[in-house]
Amino acid sequence: MSTELDPFFAALRHDAEALPAANPAQVRDRGRRRGRRRALATGAAAFAVVAVIALAIGIGLPHGRPHGGEPATPGPTSTEAPPRFEKLTPVGSPVGLGAAAGNRLATVQILGDRAFVCVQSEAGQVSVAAVDLATGRKVWGPLVVATFRDTAVASWHPKFVVVMGRHDDGTRPDGSVLTLDPATGKPLLQVDVDAFEQDDIVLGESTLVIGSRAQGTTRGYDLATGQVRWTVPDPSSRIVHSLPMQIPGGPGAAPLRSAVGGPFLALGQFVQFTADGTAIVRDVDTGAESSRRTGALSPSGSDGEHDDGVAVGGVLYAVDHASGATIRATDLTIDQGKPAAATTTVYTAGPGARIGQVQACGPGRICFTEQRANGMRLVDLDTGRRRTVWTREGVTRNWHALDGQVLVNGLDEPGGIYDAAGRQLLKAPARTQGWIDPRSALLFTTGNEVLGVAPLDGEPVPLGAIGPALGLG
Repeated sequence: MSTELDPFFAALRHDAEALPAANPAQVRDRGRRRGRRRALATGAAAFAVVAVIALAIGIGLPHGRPHGGEPATPGPTSTEAPPRFEKLTPVGSPVGLGAAAGNRLATVQILGDRAFVCVQSEAGQVSVAAVDLATGRKVWGPLVVATFRDTAVASWHPKFVVVMGRHDDGTRPDGSVLTLDPATGKPLLQVDVDAFEQDDIVLGESTLVIGSRAQGTTRGYDLATGQVRWTVPDPSSRIVHSLPMQIPGGPGAAPLRSAVGGPFLALGQFVQFTADGTAIVRDVDTGAESSRRTGALSPSGSDGEHDDGVAVGGVLYAVDHASGATIRATDLTIDQGKPAAATTTVYTAGPGARIGQVQACGPGRICFTEQRANGMRLVDLDTGRRRTVWTREGVTRNWHALDGQVLVNGLDEPGGIYDAAGRQLLKAPARTQGWIDPRSALLFTTGNEVLGVAPLDGEPVPLGAIGPALGLG
């Protein structure tokens, strides 16, 4: 499974629990998570409406353009004025998305001047509706698009409405990826995924890449038509993993997602790992190979275990799967035909420690979790100097890096937003918080109050309470 997808589904379940209506105790296993869903249904479904209201009040969100297939508009830069916050005020009349008591989960994708709300019922039926942010009026839907026994969500994308869902009960195929036309809701693509735990899913701007372990092939699908653009068979040493090549500062997560906003976009390239430890770089839109590096990874284990990590700016940072204690860096670019520098170790954990989730954390920096005997910590590493810049104790998995800053959600771990030096920026860390852009965030307190903060070390601005909208009375 693609690195970004497993924590993505886990983060969605965690986000639902982070809503003000939810019990703060984090669910530890899948069975308990399923048992909690019914109790969370009202809050999760209502949060879709809350998100539409919050995002419609002019707080300067980065967005794409949903009409006419135009390219995505870049998000705000540091030279632009910070967002201007206004009080939470409902826009238009409530939009019906189904009976809240019968809904399991609701997620929202923002694209241009519209919000796309994906609602999953307790029976697993998935519906999508488009809402105009300026008026609060329904543009189209709700349209029933699929049924999944486990989780189904809207994943952020700059051009299309993307829905991913899985069954997770042994059924094959295990789930599907769907895209809809933002203007009309017309289905554009539906591709089955045989097994989310083994297969790879990589999203590009115009191409969906599916690596099937059972079939031994990787295919690229046109997101706008569903047609197969290219097919590449596995090499003699089979493919065991794929991940996107990120661009430093490029789009990654959706606004207001507290953890992982969805799979990071592969902007031009993606990387595949082979069982013998070779890294292959391919073009997302054509499947053409641009480079390969032998020895970039540890050979995969007999049980299918493989290295994990992150690829950013042409460099692969891989965590050794056998020891879980080292991170190695490999330059995957080709410089006028000259061989790239050898793979080098940039970090070694202490005795008995294991490295977890890795993210790009600004130019020349990566962040990752490290499990030690006395607990988990978050580490910010300068890869060039091979030096730890800062650490934060007690952080587990609910965190996300953006433009050199790290947002750690609260709930059952120390929350906050930290700058590149590890300085806590928020003057009033909340129970849960989410990015608006690199300079601003929304905070949700234990008392169901919503606050806006811009700049991140500025005074929080009270925006109002969302208790009534969540059905808390």
